[in-house]
Amino acid sequence: MALPDPLHRPLVARSKRTVWAVMAFAILWGAAAYDRNFNPEWAEWAWNPGGNLGANVRTYRYAAKLAREGQSFYGVAPPELGEWAVYLYPPITVTAYYPFTGIDWQIGYWIVVALNVLAGLAVAAAIVRFVDRTAYRLGWLDVGLITGLVLVSPFTFGTIYYGNINLLVALAFVVGFLALERDRPGVAGAAFGLAALFKLFPALVGAWLLKRRSWRAVASATAVGIGGILAGVVAYGTGPTVTFFSEVVFDRAETAAFVGGYPADATFYVTLQRPLSHVVWGLFPNAPPEVLTPLAALVGAGILLALYADVETLQGRLIAVFATLVVTVTLVPALQWYLVLFFFPMIPLWYVWEGPGRRLFLAGSAVMFANEYPGSLVEAVREFGLPHLLEVLLVDVFTFATVPLYGIAIMLLACAAATYGVQPRRALGRVGGRVGATLRNIGG
Repeated sequence: MALPDPLHRPLVARSKRTVWAVMAFAILWGAAAYDRNFNPEWAEWAWNPGGNLGANVRTYRYAAKLAREGQSFYGVAPPELGEWAVYLYPPITVTAYYPFTGIDWQIGYWIVVALNVLAGLAVAAAIVRFVDRTAYRLGWLDVGLITGLVLVSPFTFGTIYYGNINLLVALAFVVGFLALERDRPGVAGAAFGLAALFKLFPALVGAWLLKRRSWRAVASATAVGIGGILAGVVAYGTGPTVTFFSEVVFDRAETAAFVGGYPADATFYVTLQRPLSHVVWGLFPNAPPEVLTPLAALVGAGILLALYADVETLQGRLIAVFATLVVTVTLVPALQWYLVLFFFPMIPLWYVWEGPGRRLFLAGSAVMFANEYPGSLVEAVREFGLPHLLEVLLVDVFTFATVPLYGIAIMLLACAAATYGVQPRRALGRVGGRVGATLRNIGG
């Protein structure tokens, strides 16, 4: 009997050593995060994952319990967690967690982990199928590495450890982008609308729908979003919805926290606002906090304008989608765990990319996966005993932006090189030559 078509694969289809190296690096870095935080004690068949295990599930469960009792579920954290563990999503979404109120939180945690794993497997399968269809049939080595990357990356770790739903959101994004590519705008809009209903910031992906002029997708996404908000009013009254928009959404911007330059030891946000804060208040110490978000939006709009130039080719559309996701995640103060949303189209781009910028994009991907807390990097630099000038330079570099954000910036440069046909190596050579000539003139 013939095997199903998806199983007709060689072990290795084509040599992609640089792609394999990036994926192996990401898997190893992620595995180290799992090992470091779950603290498995293999010899004793025990583990000690720490007090924040399942913090998101516990927060969702506590909010659902309060909602069922008719109490306010915003701004209130579970007693065993810190004040940061509060519910942040539109009122109607809390009903999804009602079933968790009737079971122990640990059981609920493992249910969410299982759902995320299934969503991750679905994302990996969709990516493999997409590359099979648009480039060439992948070998089992690629399939295994892609699956491992989606499930074990350093960004996936946060979803699994805290019991978040980021891989489910990533799956909704994949469904949306693929449905749009297959001319199914209603499905695409519904998928994006559902993701935005649970996380809000995914609504920024509407920029891509507008670029594609997919009005049915816009209408579908809007209907799901507004329908969800109205359902929250019907279920809980106007109070929680007013609180959500007037307090929760406003507080999530946290603009005031960036005034004077965002410190390295603060929350690990992967956001454009981090480096911009150092630029703005470095140049204008008396600038009001309100300038930061519009400035970040202006930078984001510039990224989209530059990388929406080619949407006729498959590669051009994947680059445009990647740019859309970069702006979606980095425009607002978002945690690094949301970078799981990049899996599609980032991984397909590793395989279908033709022309300049491919190696630079892969290099940026590797840098992005080197997910390390800025405060820890600054502390390590100061303890390493480096020459003073080098120490100051590195401290400034790691304070200015996170390592994943530097990786994202490199990938955006690669996307620009591909979009405009610029050879990065030649461009760097010309820049280096001019810098060298300038230094020689100064010396002369």
